[in-house]
Amino acid sequence: MGLLVSRRTALFTASRALAAMAIPILGVRDAPHAEASPFPDTDRPAEMPGRPTYYVSASGNDSADGLSPESAWATIEKVNSSLPTDGSVVRFRQGDTFFGELSPPFGCEVGSYGEGAKPILTMFKVLNRSDGWTEHAQGIWKIDLGSPATHDGYNTTPDANIGYLVVNGAVMPTSKPSLAELSSPWDFSCDLNENILFVAASTNPTLLAGDIKAAPNGRTGRGILCSAGSNDIHDVHVTGTGGCGIGGAAADVHIFNCLIDYIGGSRLRDGTNNRYGNGIDCWVNVKRWLIEANEIAQVYDVAWSPQGRAGTDGSWEDITFRNNHIHDCNQSFEFWSRGSASAGGFKRIIVEGNVCERAGYSVFSDVRPNQETRVHLLTYRWDTPADITIQNNIFDGAYGAYSYHHYEPVGYTTRNNTIRLRADQKMQYQRPETAEQAAAWQVATGREVGSVVVIE
Repeated sequence: MGLLVSRRTALFTASRALAAMAIPILGVRDAPHAEASPFPDTDRPAEMPGRPTYYVSASGNDSADGLSPESAWATIEKVNSSLPTDGSVVRFRQGDTFFGELSPPFGCEVGSYGEGAKPILTMFKVLNRSDGWTEHAQGIWKIDLGSPATHDGYNTTPDANIGYLVVNGAVMPTSKPSLAELSSPWDFSCDLNENILFVAASTNPTLLAGDIKAAPNGRTGRGILCSAGSNDIHDVHVTGTGGCGIGGAAADVHIFNCLIDYIGGSRLRDGTNNRYGNGIDCWVNVKRWLIEANEIAQVYDVAWSPQGRAGTDGSWEDITFRNNHIHDCNQSFEFWSRGSASAGGFKRIIVEGNVCERAGYSVFSDVRPNQETRVHLLTYRWDTPADITIQNNIFDGAYGAYSYHHYEPVGYTTRNNTIRLRADQKMQYQRPETAEQAAAWQVATGREVGSVVVIE
């Protein structure tokens, strides 16, 4: 680890002049789960008089009033059903774990209180009850996730659309579309209609492992769903969802100093059966999001993506993604849009001051069908107008090419970045130029003006 830290430090020093605009880079944490913020000067939202504050603790009681640490609520379900809809603060106790999908109402601030690690908000189903498992066939065991009697953790949703398993702390991401394809230990398959999870195991899985968890898609497909708007979300750890970490289509959302990791792998129910999952996703008609000072790691798809079907008038407006630490995601940034040229499309999108490492090296990357997209920058469908600027970032190491552009991204500006690649690594999957030929690629594409390419 010391060699990697030294390389990061050298990279920061060499690129600080490029990356320091109005928003300076303040540093990167040494370890992916360190709890101290690398951005200590990030402003916290001011307490607003008249907004009630509610507390949630793993040792709380949902029959209490929630208005003090001593009378804290216990569950995310209680938070979802009981917060006022015209502005409130909810704080989860640090060091505790809470199971469920959080849907903060309009004007709600989500944060933490106490001491210790960030509170964990997770959708994990805990599958450690031996009597919850039955043998389906030789070498295949099943569990009915539609019944809360079979498992613990998030057992109030019957969803069996599992993105990945965690077995004694190790991620098992191999999801198969049919039972016939289960071959290796801990391969799994999901019957989404009957809410059954099938796992390849030589005996009852609880005899093979002391701790088994499954990450479902859930009701909303997001650990925190921002559907109402005007939310501040900070100082929480979102993990264990088969869909996305935080996302939605509401306006005026500020996400900062959160840890978002181990996200994705569930299947889309749109007829494609494709697997998906983003750290933070901004759907159509998102406006005024500020995403800063977060750590996003180990994501099936992309750390952050504004995306969707804009139709004739949809848009993504005034979104800033700055000073975040991204590592070990399949991609760092993705943009795609479907719709017509009359749609608003991407308006005033700024990506700056971020440190992005090891694109394409997530625990999910090897099981993905499209290996060519293990890159930092990905654009796919590109139907609507765009005004996107990606500048003054550090992109350090990628499994594949630096970028992948399925359609030529018009209105997409990348400049003044520091890019570190291996010798002979492509700048763009669709083109022949390697890192050694970066200058020629810059001239040919018009991208990365003023950027520096460092070859390992």
